[in-house]
Amino acid sequence: MLSDAVRMHEAAEADAGGNAVRMAVQAGMESGRRRSWQSRFTKGSFIGLAAAAVAAMILFFIPVIHDSASHTSAPPGAVNWGELEKFKRLYSFDMEAATLDSAIRHNYIQMINHSAASGDYKITLNAVTADENRIIFLYTAEVAEGQEVYGTSSARMKDLSTGQYLENGGGIGGNRAASGLLNNRIYYGLSIINLDRNKPFPEQLEADFQIASVDTGKLGQPKTGTIVADMHYSPRLKVSFKLDPKFKEQQTVIVQPDEDFVLDGIEVTLEKVEISPLLIRTMIKIKNESDITWQNRQNIFEVVYGNEIQSITKYGIVHLGMTLGSGTYEGFERRYGSNLLDQPKSLNMILKTGTGKNAKEINVPILP
Repeated sequence: MLSDAVRMHEAAEADAGGNAVRMAVQAGMESGRRRSWQSRFTKGSFIGLAAAAVAAMILFFIPVIHDSASHTSAPPGAVNWGELEKFKRLYSFDMEAATLDSAIRHNYIQMINHSAASGDYKITLNAVTADENRIIFLYTAEVAEGQEVYGTSSARMKDLSTGQYLENGGGIGGNRAASGLLNNRIYYGLSIINLDRNKPFPEQLEADFQIASVDTGKLGQPKTGTIVADMHYSPRLKVSFKLDPKFKEQQTVIVQPDEDFVLDGIEVTLEKVEISPLLIRTMIKIKNESDITWQNRQNIFEVVYGNEIQSITKYGIVHLGMTLGSGTYEGFERRYGSNLLDQPKSLNMILKTGTGKNAKEINVPILP
């Protein structure tokens, strides 16, 4: 139990065309700048947004690994988060920090600040941001005197038009204050919802939480979280809201770089990249069909130990960390944060392989 550090929670609950590419940039930007930036993508081959998704067989799943080193794009003070500044205490552990920097910089955020309470427990949904691929929401959990927040045992979201819970993409949270002082009765969290852009964009949503707590003084004890009798839980706390329609306007850019490189002696291709304001998804496939074996797929997946996308913008160099990796029938895909709203001048995928004298850094251009 890390009472003096951010505690990370990655619950994987599963409750549940054409040639024109419309750039996902903030509404209100000058149309001239938008057209100029959009033209940078004409060197690649684009896929219509209405194209059918390619089915893939998932071979293995690697969860996001957060270590003590910062994976973020810049020091926390680089962007003023305003009333959301308290969430920066998660910054060094949060692979979405650069994404949120970009969203907040361009006012691509919806403040909610609605609460639900029952007994000793209170939840506040502070803010959300979204695109057609995912929703990121920030929330605050609080407990009455005599309790300490262990975390949220559940943070999910329901599409009220269908009655179905959306796919949970994990999250992160903690009690630690930016000043280093602890207030264990207050907990700040971030959760991610994965969306399927082939389905209607959700409008009326219900955020649904359950807070886990322990008696005062138990939060720092080593066995906290392992003894069932020590844990207390709130009733389900629900906050309904309407998602801002501006998020529906930001469409996904899909480009095919067709850049070849070698992993573990096997020739592979960066076949496709999907870019939206909150997500970059890369698809890497084994180039030669005769090389597509289970062992080769496993080897190229495991040989890469460092993943990021380097984005160069007028705000500086941003390092977008990997948030998810999974195997496919022909290779693997990686998901990263995004700063599309910053209108990057270039995007490069950087893969690190090998150790010692065999260490190698592979730089694959997405947007030259």
